[in-house]
Parts: sequence; C-alpha cells; structure tokens
Amino acid sequence: MGRTGSWRSCTRTFQGVTSYAAEAAEDDKGGVVQFRPPDGALDIGLIQRAQEAYGSRFVPCPREAEGGGSLTGLQAYIMNNVGGVSAYLARDQLRADDNRLLRVTVKDLALPASIATPSRSQLYASYEADLKQLKGGLPARWRETLDRLLGDLSLLFASDWPMVPNHTDLLENNIHVDSSTGHITGICDWQDTAVSPFGTSLWGLESVLGERTTTGWRWVSNSAKLRWEFWDAFAAAFGSQVPLERAQTARLVGVLLKSGFEWTDRGNRRPVAEGSSDLLFLEAISLKAESGGS
Repeated sequence: MGRTGSWRSCTRTFQGVTSYAAEAAEDDKGGVVQFRPPDGALDIGLIQRAQEAYGSRFVPCPREAEGGGSLTGLQAYIMNNVGGVSAYLARDQLRADDNRLLRVTVKDLALPASIATPSRSQLYASYEADLKQLKGGLPARWRETLDRLLGDLSLLFASDWPMVPNHTDLLENNIHVDSSTGHITGICDWQDTAVSPFGTSLWGLESVLGERTTTGWRWVSNSAKLRWEFWDAFAAAFGSQVPLERAQTARLVGVLLKSGFEWTDRGNRRPVAEGSSDLLFLEAISLKAESGGS
C-alpha cells in the first residue's frame, strides 16, 4: 500500500457522494485508497485530533499518497480499512434474537473521549442563536424543551466540559460493525467532523435504534430498553467525572441542531415545517425519544 503501483490491484471499490475508494488486494491489513476532488480534500490534522480523542479503533487516520492524483487532479489518501460492514447492511443480524447483537453495538457507542478545548465563546453564541431560531420557528410543543436547553446551554461550554472533534454525520452507513458479534469495528467518513461540546454527536444513537421509512420513523423493538443500556454503559465508562444529565442535554442539543433545520431553494436555512416528513422525524427522535421511544 505504500507504493502507488499497488493501487492497480483491488478487491472492492466504493463510490461515495464526494469520494471513490478502492480496497487494495495486496494489503494483508485491508488498506484503502480514497480519491477525492480538490474541494473535498481531507483535513488530516483535524482527523488526527479525532483519533487522539476516540482512538485508532474508531478513527482511521489517512495519509496523503505519494504522487496520488497528479495525473487526475484528484487528491489521493491511504488509510486502514476499519473492517466489518455498515450497521445498515447488518440490520438483520443486529436485530435478531431480540436485538442481541445490537445491544453490543449500542454499548460500544458509549465509549469515552476527551481532547484539549479551544475557545468556546463564539461557538456558544452560534449554538444559542440556532436554538433561539428553532424556538421561534418550530411548533409550540417544542417550546418547553427549547427553553430548558437554552437555560442549560452554558453548561456545555463550561471549562469542565470537553470540546471534542464530533462526527457530524454519524449515520448507520458510517458505523461499521462485526455482524457476528455486534461490536463496532470502526467509524468512517471523518471528513464530516466539527469541534463542538462533547456529547452533541450522541444523536447518532438514534440511527441504530430505528429507521426512517416512507411513512415516518420506526423504532426497533424494545428501543427504550436499548437506550437505557446505552446510558448505563456510558455511565460505567465515565463514572462520576461526566454528569449524565449534562450528557443527555448535549445529545438533545445535537439532535435539534442536526435535524431541526431544512434548506430552502435559495440556500437559506429554516426550522422544519409542520406537516413535513422532516418534522415527523424530528419529533420521533427528540420529543418521543425523551418520553421513552417505543
């Protein structure tokens, strides 16, 4: 994998929205070469920080390939293959036998992370403005929740709460699992990363506890029990050093900022509208999840 010539022999290829990847046949460790357009180049420094926070098990850190893309105009990167399959493809195995393996996946998602904190004031102002916009634009049934989150928001930017590189697209397709054990083998696509309060990416839990269908959101069986198992594992991993209630606040803030907005044809962002499928989805993973899910 260290030589560009070995790229020519590959076992599988993968087409993403802004990338194309090939798994090299010669690499016993399952190396991957990924090609990206110049405007989609990876921020390797930020991904390295994510690896410092979450460990190499979850974050495969790429390196630039020697001479990669010089003839094509593309950026080329080499990285380890996280293995496993996406949680989306492993749904049947994970949910079999009353979610036996999904229980393992959920607990793996609760593993700890920490990293040095950047300046917080500007990010706090951005979060506060977004939550106020949601309070003014979402239906009234969200008002109590948003008032509570606005009141608690400063706790997520306090000096004792870590700022970490959070994955901003933690969906089933980016969570790879061993379909025979349920354990997470790695998390892909760390280009979608932003430094933000720890816990705001925990909305990714919802992506394995249910699925979006043409008629709305459908929870897996016993999703409420799985949610409690996640928080039990989270508490066991962190102990008393991380207040559980504050982590739950961070999760809900992440849910609302991730799924509470939609884009207009003119490229402006606005709160999702009453009667839309996006609002039904948001209600399921915020208000209904807070009251116990399925």
